[in-house]
Amino acid sequence: MNTPLPAPIDHAARYHQHLLACGFQPKPASAWDARAAQSSWKRRHDDYSDAFLARLDLGSVATVLDVGCGPGLLSLPIARQVGHVHALDYSSGMLEGLRTAIEENDVDNITPWALSWSDDWQAVPRCDLAIASRSLMVPDLEAALRKLDAHARQRACITFATGPRAGVPELADLLGRDWLPMPDHRYPINMLLDMGRDPQVDYLPESVRDVAQDADGLVRQAVELFGALDADEEARVRAWHARSPQHRFGMAPTRRWAFIQWATGR
Repeated sequence: MNTPLPAPIDHAARYHQHLLACGFQPKPASAWDARAAQSSWKRRHDDYSDAFLARLDLGSVATVLDVGCGPGLLSLPIARQVGHVHALDYSSGMLEGLRTAIEENDVDNITPWALSWSDDWQAVPRCDLAIASRSLMVPDLEAALRKLDAHARQRACITFATGPRAGVPELADLLGRDWLPMPDHRYPINMLLDMGRDPQVDYLPESVRDVAQDADGLVRQAVELFGALDADEEARVRAWHARSPQHRFGMAPTRRWAFIQWATGR
């Protein structure tokens, strides 16, 4: 007797279940507005941007769509090598930073768009290449991937976290807190395969620990991750911080990122 094949895995449904199990809540635009105002934000992302750009082939590309563009960390250097960049973000603070950078650098080939993944992109031109850098932790990942794919004539490229930010699992153990990591890069890879795409995967270098992070900052981040700490828990976090620079969180971007690209053939 032949053994029947197992039912196909619904990766989109599993991703949604994983988000629910993690208690995922999408960040409102206001959260990114506040981050855009931090003077150190750009400086702490330079290594990531360099690693991303080093893997990006712009040889036959005239137009680029940058979704989740932020203040232009990728849009600006890409604009120096292509004809035009369409830069999308739903944070007015990030787009304000982008417009400031455009003016300061005398760039005339970037068009900012105030749009989110769930908005209508009908007015946005299709481009040779579409990228989404660290902007795909969204409620409907499959829809976002299809949207990006549909707006790319030649290729699309994303980055997705391979695991939790540096230091979080250790801190969860220290506090004895239940903690579940967010979905990792296996989800978009499998969804792309389900879409009939052939994703090519590379990995950006791991980020280093932030040895300059003070104990108050670590306590604040612990509260953001796990909720209120009692006096004993806070004391443990401070002692953990004091023992070694390794007992800190990673420098931004704080994760190891998978660089995933595929041909769209449109």
